[in-house]
Amino acid sequence: MYKYKWLLFDADNTFLDFTSASKKSLFTTCEDYKLECDEDIYRTYKIENAKVWESFERNEITALELRSLRFAKFFSAVKVDGIDPFEFNAQFLQNLIEVSEAYDGAIEFLENLMHQYTMSVITNGLKEVQRPRINKLKMNHIFESIIVSDEIGVAKPNIKFFEHSYNTIPNPPPKSEVLVIGDNLNSDIVGGNNFGVDTCWISHQKPNNTTIKPTYTINKLFDLSTIL
Repeated sequence: MYKYKWLLFDADNTFLDFTSASKKSLFTTCEDYKLECDEDIYRTYKIENAKVWESFERNEITALELRSLRFAKFFSAVKVDGIDPFEFNAQFLQNLIEVSEAYDGAIEFLENLMHQYTMSVITNGLKEVQRPRINKLKMNHIFESIIVSDEIGVAKPNIKFFEHSYNTIPNPPPKSEVLVIGDNLNSDIVGGNNFGVDTCWISHQKPNNTTIKPTYTINKLFDLSTIL
């Protein structure tokens, strides 16, 4: 008898290798705009982008504002003028779709799980890219539902995001039989904990230097087998 019946997976850096795809997309988009891009510039982008996403998850800015603000902040940091950050963001997202990839073996791993569990995607990504990326990788059949924050107007860790997610399948199981899996302590683990379900943090071998306590901690997606 399986303890859990429903697995709710974050997408980016959970089963999609967002770190790799985001880096490729930034370099490609800079090339499209004839801008210099190197490792230092990429690190600056990651810092500025993370700050803006954290603001979004704290409900300080809207998804529309995020689309411009993250590259406006980035351009300011690298001293680039004359480029519309909203347009740059649109090109970045289009490139992101093209270079997106799942972790090696992740699709097969999830396909095996789908025979024992109901599975859903819960993601804070933007609507222009999240479904198209999953569709491009031919992963739609794996998931009973896909919940994108930008489509429903509320983001993880807000409890309303999880309430909406909980109602996306008929006759959802008790919360004791639901497990949230993700790589972000703040959005995935805090959100799941506050909603009252068990949580599994994918650490990618990073230490947890916070007071946030997931139910389980694993290094990578494939370690999920050890707790199911």
